[in-house]
Amino acid sequence: MRVLKFGGSSLADIACLSRVQSLILNYGSEKAVVVLSAPGGMTDSLVELVQIAARGDDYAAQWDALESRCVALKREVESQYGEVFGWPKLDLLKQQLQGVQLLKQCPASVNAFAISFGERVSVSLMVTMLKAHGARALDATSCIKTHAQYLDAEVDLDKTREAVSQQVASEDSGIYIMAGFTGSNAAGELTTLGRNGSDYSAAVMAASLNADICQIWTDVDGVYSADPRLIKKATKVDRLSYKEAMELAYFGAKVLHPKTILPCAKANVPCEIKNTHDPDVPGSLISSDGTGDAPVKALSSLDNLAMLTVSGPGMKGKVGMAARVFGALANDNVSIVLITQSSCEFSISFCVYEQDLTLALNALEAAFTLETQAGLIEPVEVRKKLAIVTLVGDNMKSHKGLAAKFFASLAQAQVNVVAIAQDSTESAISAVVSGELCKDAMKVCHENFFTHVPSIDLFLLGCGLVGKELIKQLEKQQDWLAKRNIKLNLYGVSNSKQCFLSKEGVDFEQWQSQLAQSEAGFDLNKLEHFVKVNHLINPVIVDCSSSEQLADQYANFLNAGFHVVAANKKANTGDMAYYHQLKNAAQGSGRKFLYETNVGAGLPVLDNLQLLFGAGDELLSFNGILSGSLSYMFGAIEDGLSLSEATAKAKQNGFTEPDPRDDLSGTDVARKLLIIAREAGLDLELNDIQVEPVVSEEFAQGSSVDEFMARLPELDATFSDRVQSAASEGKKLRYVGSIQDGKCKVGIEAVDASHALFDIRDGENALAILSQYYQPKPFVIRGYGAGAEVTAAGVFADILKTLSR
Repeated sequence: MRVLKFGGSSLADIACLSRVQSLILNYGSEKAVVVLSAPGGMTDSLVELVQIAARGDDYAAQWDALESRCVALKREVESQYGEVFGWPKLDLLKQQLQGVQLLKQCPASVNAFAISFGERVSVSLMVTMLKAHGARALDATSCIKTHAQYLDAEVDLDKTREAVSQQVASEDSGIYIMAGFTGSNAAGELTTLGRNGSDYSAAVMAASLNADICQIWTDVDGVYSADPRLIKKATKVDRLSYKEAMELAYFGAKVLHPKTILPCAKANVPCEIKNTHDPDVPGSLISSDGTGDAPVKALSSLDNLAMLTVSGPGMKGKVGMAARVFGALANDNVSIVLITQSSCEFSISFCVYEQDLTLALNALEAAFTLETQAGLIEPVEVRKKLAIVTLVGDNMKSHKGLAAKFFASLAQAQVNVVAIAQDSTESAISAVVSGELCKDAMKVCHENFFTHVPSIDLFLLGCGLVGKELIKQLEKQQDWLAKRNIKLNLYGVSNSKQCFLSKEGVDFEQWQSQLAQSEAGFDLNKLEHFVKVNHLINPVIVDCSSSEQLADQYANFLNAGFHVVAANKKANTGDMAYYHQLKNAAQGSGRKFLYETNVGAGLPVLDNLQLLFGAGDELLSFNGILSGSLSYMFGAIEDGLSLSEATAKAKQNGFTEPDPRDDLSGTDVARKLLIIAREAGLDLELNDIQVEPVVSEEFAQGSSVDEFMARLPELDATFSDRVQSAASEGKKLRYVGSIQDGKCKVGIEAVDASHALFDIRDGENALAILSQYYQPKPFVIRGYGAGAEVTAAGVFADILKTLSR
């Protein structure tokens, strides 16, 4: 004996009905009870009709649509199979609705009759389509016995089993077709089992018949690791235990009705979820032997909740207070979703559906009027718009650290936990969170527990040489990232005037034209809204500009939940107070502020310094060539070019800033040296650094770049003399930043062959770090530090560091 249940999406039209007909014959050819929902969307139409009629409004358009659909379905079946058997009377339904419209209210019994009309339509059509195979209708009201209430009734399993045994003889063969969602009370009146209650009907029938299996046919392949409508990468779960399935259904898994599993579990009847539209795909099997090896089977979420907290001195040590709280709610039929209590017994918190909030508050107010007046109970605290995220798996109890990983995932998603609950068997752990952040929480948890494909959601500010090169590298490295299970999306690009955002991701080949067609410039509020709407969980702002205005916003970026990757040095070399603000913002927000390229472009300078200092090392002294541009120019001068010729060549090759005076002033090197000094623990400002420029400030002022380049040969002779003077002593000129005794300076130095920086030229950077651990010979970091390519590569490496793993 099999019980097969088909949902509304499986019965939506004649094509779907024909597919179900074939499945019934294939899967229930010997003996089967087939439980049917209403044709897809019809129950919603019926509910709407009742609601409109109960307001006394005109429902003619809605009625015509329903009637037309029913008649069309009937006509299509009749054209192939002859007269439809047992067609439900539309006129009777219409009369009931007319009465509701006149009264402007709908009695529960009439409501139950009306909203279950669709199931009777399905049964009539399917019996007709299978009459040649001996199918017969089975009256649900004669089989499913419920308690008194008309809507959302509870099944009396013992009475149902007795009734079913009278309706379906054990020796009979053939196919029975029964309406889901409906039953009858002790008076024989029609009752309903709650929305989507056809699953419940099927489970009750399977338990009553001791069926071999109960198959729930729907429009998905089975139970998924998360709701696939929320999580695109959710995967099918092949096997679940009854308890796992009940936990998932209770906490919001849409594929299962919360009441479905218990009857099957009591009778030890396996339950299988299968896809009507793809029946050859293996479904999800729910049974007593369903645990498997995976510690976590799935995530589920439940939203539209409110949390109430009852607290006060009268709660502590008072026997029966919890019973009074929950008794008051039970008397008014308020369903409690989750409960948590403080260890000091001062308060009890619990979640209810928001639709029941007013009812719950009124019940508590009535129950504790005297205690409230006496100050023993405080006014009930209410938090609305909440959701519950639940991790489910029978094997969780045998794996350490899963709870820690769960809460770390919520922290990674920037989600605050309102309350926590765990069942005594450790097969489920739940966290109450803000409803608007529920999807973010689900995405991160699913990523960390199932797909293991972390995401990086990127926004690029500054589309100059480095920014353009970074985009090229992002495109080039997509395959490399995919092999390492990393998903990197570029969602936005911005220059000084325009900003382009795309929820589908910026096209790596078309980004310039897309940006050119955009109007508004960068705006943090707009970007925050974009992240929120699209539920991005690891947003990263990359600043490849030289804008001081953007650098001044880094603390705001971090506090808004963005990681910040900066090639721009302005923030780290602002005043010391802002430097500390940035560090505090990063720590407080749980986001990362990364700026490796601020000093050595693609060289791992700051990483190494931070590791050294983190291990307790102390800086004794530092000498470094920190400008790839000046390294290149000084090498060219060493080869015989004049200062002006070397500068022009470096500019032409893209080694300098657009205005070479930014390099020749020494300010860029001073900024890098300041960053190193601050990493070493020195509280210094930029103006504390002694700077000797290559070109004096007076000479550099007051002209355009072209005019400056035209005048630069005036300095060639003087600079050549300095080069020759050094050479006569066996030395070479280098532009060096140094730290000694807590003081910093940058300038031109003549170094001999014994110096660590003697051979550094052609765009190379080199840093000689003398420390407690590295002496008397310094720790040297050396490599090319000029050019957009190596700088972009350094930025790319910082971007990857934003991953939590």
